[in-house]
Amino acid sequence: MVAQDPVAPELPAVDAAPAASASPEPAGGAVVDGVAAAATAAVSGVASPGVAASSAAVPSAAVPSAAAGPAIALRRGLPRVAGGEPWPAAGEVAGAAVAAINGAQPVAGAPSVAPASTVTEQAPAAVEATATKAPAATAATAATAATAATAPISAAPGIAAETVSEEVGLRRGLPRVAGGDPWPAAETATVQRVVAGKQAAPEIAASAVHGAAAPETAAPASVVQDPVPVAVPAPAPVVDAQADPAPSVAEPAQPAAAHAAQSAEVQPAVKPAAAPVTPEAKKPAKPAREPRMIGSRPLSQWIKFGVWGVIGAILAAGIIVLAARGVTTLPGVPEFMKQYPGEYHIPDVAEPGFPAWARWSHFLNIFLMVLIIRSGLQVRQQQKPPAFWTPKKVGKKISINLWLHTSLDVLWILNGVVFIVLLFVSGHWARIVPTSWEVFPNAASALLQYLTLDWPLENGWVNYNSLQQIMYFLVVFIAAPLAIITGLRMSEWWPAKAEKLNKVYPAPLARAIHFPTMLFFVVFILIHVFLVFKTGALRNLNHMFAGTDDVNWVGFWWFAAGLFVTVAAVFLARPLVLAPIASLTGKVSNR
Repeated sequence: MVAQDPVAPELPAVDAAPAASASPEPAGGAVVDGVAAAATAAVSGVASPGVAASSAAVPSAAVPSAAAGPAIALRRGLPRVAGGEPWPAAGEVAGAAVAAINGAQPVAGAPSVAPASTVTEQAPAAVEATATKAPAATAATAATAATAATAPISAAPGIAAETVSEEVGLRRGLPRVAGGDPWPAAETATVQRVVAGKQAAPEIAASAVHGAAAPETAAPASVVQDPVPVAVPAPAPVVDAQADPAPSVAEPAQPAAAHAAQSAEVQPAVKPAAAPVTPEAKKPAKPAREPRMIGSRPLSQWIKFGVWGVIGAILAAGIIVLAARGVTTLPGVPEFMKQYPGEYHIPDVAEPGFPAWARWSHFLNIFLMVLIIRSGLQVRQQQKPPAFWTPKKVGKKISINLWLHTSLDVLWILNGVVFIVLLFVSGHWARIVPTSWEVFPNAASALLQYLTLDWPLENGWVNYNSLQQIMYFLVVFIAAPLAIITGLRMSEWWPAKAEKLNKVYPAPLARAIHFPTMLFFVVFILIHVFLVFKTGALRNLNHMFAGTDDVNWVGFWWFAAGLFVTVAAVFLARPLVLAPIASLTGKVSNR
């Protein structure tokens, strides 16, 4: 069974009985054609010349005039083609066509036949199939098709009808539900073709039209039309010819609401198509994280460089050690190393040991230097600062990382100034400032001993070897001032309007010196810590953290406590902790 098309207007059964009026002029075929023309106009909403002519042939008693009822707008449904206009075309049904279809005006004096109880479900599909196969059909063909779709039997009185079963392909349209199959579900339907034959006796014609009695005086058909195939539903309901004759006045048509409810009962419910079972969709892949950049290179590339650098350094160290040991076997080298053991006698102004101010300054220098290097790297690689700091008075807004970096620089400078002042006041300066030219040959001898892994004698409680003295002098009096001068040139404190000074000392030059200076400090710290642990860790740690020359674990635990404080400070150096501190000297904001 083909589902009923909800787009096409529903048509009740049409009483095709001939009008036995007082005037015997119109033939039975004219009545049928007139009713079919009205049905066609009701379906398509377009009045063609053929329809008008057929309608005019029907007596006024059989088909009322347009004034019999108001015009009714057609219900429009889905388009027949994708992107097309709704079907049927916009239009209205004339009052005469409505009256002819619904049987509102009975024919005077004619025996009435009760209309069919229901319209078969195949009728709208048959009309649609006929309209698809023959879009250019004549008005007579359309009228006959509409009559066949609205009445169980549409043969005109006085004409014998023959039906032939035929399999007709259905035109499938858009699905009724989203994601469903095209509608209707079936691709073919069994229909019957009604072929108009020769004129039959009045008794046969009367029995063919719903079993109604033929009029006593029926004019013969003037012209027998060519056989026209008309699609009718199969199987067609048959009206019992022995049924009681209907009263002279036809029963009024069923109300539209009752007819719609009846159609809804007959029409099977269209269930939405089940969603296709698909394998579980894969979770969308997370977007790749942007690589962390350090300068112009990603962090991963720097790590690769670091790994290869360590491997290369190990290989180079092995080669250097072998080469240095080979140098010590050359003629004159052993005598040179005996004459210059690696250190010389310093002035007596320098007292042995390390006073408390020197030890605290040393710890603060380590603490601040680690934070300065970390914050400097953050400033160098930051893209979007987490917060900003604006001074309370006059000044430019800067990132909170830059504020931390410059604040630590200030503290580091103050610590260095205190250290240098006390260094010269106490006479401790003689330990890190060279006082003899012998410092250079002794430094060369000490370097050769380090390279051969035959460490020079350590006596740091009293005196440094010449290589240590030169390195400490470079750190305190060369590298530290260079870092301060280059950092000041890049800071907001540098005068922007000093054109001559800026031309002599441009910012790019300061930036090119500042970063290598930081690298020098990093390398120095690593080598310094390595030698401290390699040349007697407990004794060396006691010198700087416990202030004694003994060999015990006191200095080590002080060193461990200082290391813990330094690591904690690095961890706490975050905007959440820094913001309250920075707000004491300025305004902290997110933008």
